[in-house]
Amino acid sequence: MGRWWLAVGCWAALCTLVASGSSPVQAAEPAAPTTEDGLGDVPMDTLREAMRSWDALAQAWFRLRAGDAAGARSEVQALLKQRPRDPDALHLLGIVAASEGRWPLAVTSLRRSLRKRPDGWVCAHLVQVLLQRGRRMAAWRMVKLASSRLPPDPRVRRARAYVLVARAQLSDAREELESLEKDEPSAAVAYQLAVVLAELGEDQASISASQRSVERDPENGAYHRQLFESLLRVGDWTGLSAAGSSAGAGEAGPGVAAYYRGIALFKLDDVDGAVRAFAEVAQHGRPDLLALTGSAAYLLQLSDFAGAERAARLALRQLEDDPSLHHLLAMALTRLDRESEGLAYYRRAADGDPLNADFRLDLLASLCSLARLEELDEGLLRAQKDFPEDPRFASRQNVCPAP
Repeated sequence: MGRWWLAVGCWAALCTLVASGSSPVQAAEPAAPTTEDGLGDVPMDTLREAMRSWDALAQAWFRLRAGDAAGARSEVQALLKQRPRDPDALHLLGIVAASEGRWPLAVTSLRRSLRKRPDGWVCAHLVQVLLQRGRRMAAWRMVKLASSRLPPDPRVRRARAYVLVARAQLSDAREELESLEKDEPSAAVAYQLAVVLAELGEDQASISASQRSVERDPENGAYHRQLFESLLRVGDWTGLSAAGSSAGAGEAGPGVAAYYRGIALFKLDDVDGAVRAFAEVAQHGRPDLLALTGSAAYLLQLSDFAGAERAARLALRQLEDDPSLHHLLAMALTRLDRESEGLAYYRRAADGDPLNADFRLDLLASLCSLARLEELDEGLLRAQKDFPEDPRFASRQNVCPAP
């Protein structure tokens, strides 16, 4: 579907209607100062004030935040029996329903809230739900209606930009986001602008927008990841190294900043620094899987075989049947002179991906190294049938050259 859909996906992730302690909803706009009532970081100002004056509604919000969406839904629905047209209760019910994937209920609740009282946040949430369901025309109609009924509202303008992205009108989306950022600068708008600019091929402008998002909200991991990817794409290794060491970079996920910093140092020929950075990835309690598998491969390439083994074994805890990880671990064990142990992982790699000629070749080479010649010859015959045009399997000498 192209990267234009990624922009919508990123916004959906950013604005997903799940209220947790680090809710992406909260990242959508600068939050109000935290207060002792636990509601200070709720960005939806009208809903926040309603919860402050209606404790039962606040209790439903807190249940959602605690991960009890079903309980929160039950509470809000009970409140709506008392006040069936209350726009704030309907808004919260829409948020809860969306967090559970109850899309019809979410759409109905948010629409009812809007009919009772136009509100930019409700419009933005409704548009987000419609886009998640692929209903782009309905989302566009909602934005046009809200734009005519509400005074210029940053949430509606932002929703309009995301619908434009979904409609592949990227230049129009860029214009809207640039105008919105100029009028009301926010980290979230800069982030989405960065995504759109990247899709338009304007990498340097995308990097600048990503940097603004990180500066405005250094605790949002998604913003750091976008910056890392932008710098990686253009090969700005000095910038990537600095970004991976910046304040808040660790919010990108366990080991993610270290991984990108390691790539930058590797490209800058700082071998020792790269090894340290890649080794740091595995030191996190549950490292990000992409960072972990990537660091394992780089550590193998950098001849830190023990580090590669450690990272590969950690990754296999999450992807226990992954052939590539079994192959990577096998190679690390081979280089650690533990060929007998490595053979078991060469087998797992070849069995897991029987169409991969490289995995099969390395399995045969391991059998050769261990002088398991009868099994080697049987495996070679199978490989010749499976890969008849691959000259590497033409004879035993190709796989197992004489000493």
